[in-house]
Amino acid sequence: MDSYFEKGVRLKGTLWVKGAVHFDGDFEGEIYSTSHFVVGKSGKVLGNVKTHNITNKGSIQGNLFAENKVALMNDSRLTGDISTYHLIIDEGSNFEGRCKMIDAPPKTIKEEIETLERPVPATTTKAPKSSKGTSAPVAGDFPKKKVIIAAAVLLVSGVLWFSSNDSKDDLGSLLDSGYQLVAENKYSDAESVFKKALNVSRSNPKVYAGLGDMYFSSQRYNEALAQFERAIELNQSNSEYRIKKAKIYSAMGQLNEAVDSYQQAIEVDPENGKIFYQLGILYKEQGKTDKFRESIELSAELDSKSFKPHEALGLLYAEEKKYEEAVVEIRKAIELKEDEPALHLTLGKLLLESNKEAEAIKAFKGAADLFPENFSAQIRLADWYFVKGMLSESLENYKAAEAIDPKSSAVQARLGQLYLDKKQIKKARMAFEKAIKLNPKDADSHYQLGKLLVANKKWDRAQSLLSNAVSLKAEYAPSHYELGRVLLEKGKVDLSLNQFNKSIELDPKNSEYTMGVASALVEKKELDKALEMLLVVSKKEPENADLLFAVCNVYTKKGYFTAATGYCEKTLELKPGVYEAMNRLAWLYAKKQTKLTKALELSSQTLKAFPKRPEYIDTLSEIYYVQGKSDEAIAKIKEALNLVPNDAYYKQQLWKFKNVKPKKPAA
Repeated sequence: MDSYFEKGVRLKGTLWVKGAVHFDGDFEGEIYSTSHFVVGKSGKVLGNVKTHNITNKGSIQGNLFAENKVALMNDSRLTGDISTYHLIIDEGSNFEGRCKMIDAPPKTIKEEIETLERPVPATTTKAPKSSKGTSAPVAGDFPKKKVIIAAAVLLVSGVLWFSSNDSKDDLGSLLDSGYQLVAENKYSDAESVFKKALNVSRSNPKVYAGLGDMYFSSQRYNEALAQFERAIELNQSNSEYRIKKAKIYSAMGQLNEAVDSYQQAIEVDPENGKIFYQLGILYKEQGKTDKFRESIELSAELDSKSFKPHEALGLLYAEEKKYEEAVVEIRKAIELKEDEPALHLTLGKLLLESNKEAEAIKAFKGAADLFPENFSAQIRLADWYFVKGMLSESLENYKAAEAIDPKSSAVQARLGQLYLDKKQIKKARMAFEKAIKLNPKDADSHYQLGKLLVANKKWDRAQSLLSNAVSLKAEYAPSHYELGRVLLEKGKVDLSLNQFNKSIELDPKNSEYTMGVASALVEKKELDKALEMLLVVSKKEPENADLLFAVCNVYTKKGYFTAATGYCEKTLELKPGVYEAMNRLAWLYAKKQTKLTKALELSSQTLKAFPKRPEYIDTLSEIYYVQGKSDEAIAKIKEALNLVPNDAYYKQQLWKFKNVKPKKPAA
């Protein structure tokens, strides 16, 4: 970053910056940046921003114009319109406004600068108090209901009707045209049309309300407030105008003033449950839980056809871990809005929290069945099956999710894991390849695909993938271990030892990583050091067959065949059928010229399973040799040489079998 504004910095005015900027302070006004403007998590911007790239991690109230890219990150908030070439919206971001995707910047920088306007916070203007009357059902600290004199209303209505009757059609068409232009984001044209409407009638509140809506949509908040205040003066019984004022104050971050406006709307329309709902949401934003609860309960009572109050109450109870009450409210919401997938998913989650798994799975399945094209429903059910180990069911739902969104890297990664668990290796590889293509920073998919290629001995590609996995997720020990294995196979012993040591640093208790270090030390001829490490761990894990076999191999390298034999026998007691251990033990019996019948049996089994493994063929030839069957030994070792013609060890074995007479087998 070229510049950094830390938390606590407060600026007001016009900010011109060159280069990349990270802003974590408070700003009010206009921002013009030539490069990348980043609003940090603590950053708050009230105003319009024009830049090349912008990343929002904090809060912005204003329009964004980015010639290249806008990125709204998790937990960020934007209230305003976007014009950009490339848009990224993270899950968990909050965006309220319109978006226009452009092929190229529609205006020159100079033109854009001239059209941007800075929102300025306004002072609160409350409705005038009138005569006392009866109180309405209110939430929180609402003022008492004010009664508007009926005669005054009739008088104003009469004036409006008579003054506008002659131009009724013209005024209506102008208002319709103005709102259509607002919907098309043509704010300058809309303003001209609404001002023409003012020339027709300056006593019709709808004209001022139209102007107010236009200014609000274009984020000219002070002007919008002024227009709605004029509309309210002309029609004080209209609660909608007061609601619009409240929304404007909310957009400006003036929450107390917004609360006052909602309360005034309730005084005018005390039976309107929707106002209580909006007020409740505002209280929640302020962290006033009790007032939020009271308002939402009143909303549910007054607005019996809306599911939203019940949903809000259900989520509140869930936050308070009152799962039974939460379930009741969400079920009420579903009765009113059966076609809302999120409600069914919320119900399933709450039932899980209530330890009602059977009902939960029914809710998840219901959501997936009712909304087969809903991505969230399919993913939630698929995840549930996966956690429960129901892989086939999970796979089907992930396939359904893939059909809905084939470009989801997360879905491809999970499909890869499922195919891997079901031993469908080819499909697993294809899924991980797709996941990496869709998200090159997916460390887990790099690791999983690299590990699959290790099993297929495709060392170069495996090294590339595992190196990426390590760079993307340096604290993941398995990636270091697998990379160490690849490097060891490629003869890069010191590099492999570094990776094995890193895996142990991250997970010191993993004996597999210790065996990796030992294998590298064996290649470096540091046999005593390798054996010491393995023996220490084997005492802690005496039933670990793989560890005992590693000890057997080091003793074999040192020429301690008796000790090696004991560890190999123990390995096969704990884990019968390990072909490498069977072959090693058969070879040791041959070298010790003992238990040759058992050696022949073990060797025959390994060759039956792997007839083309030269090391297994060599073991059988060694058994034949010590039995005095030189011809059979020579024939077998020639089979090994046919497979690896240039192997020096097998050539030496052939020479030995031809020229050195074996000792007689032990009695």
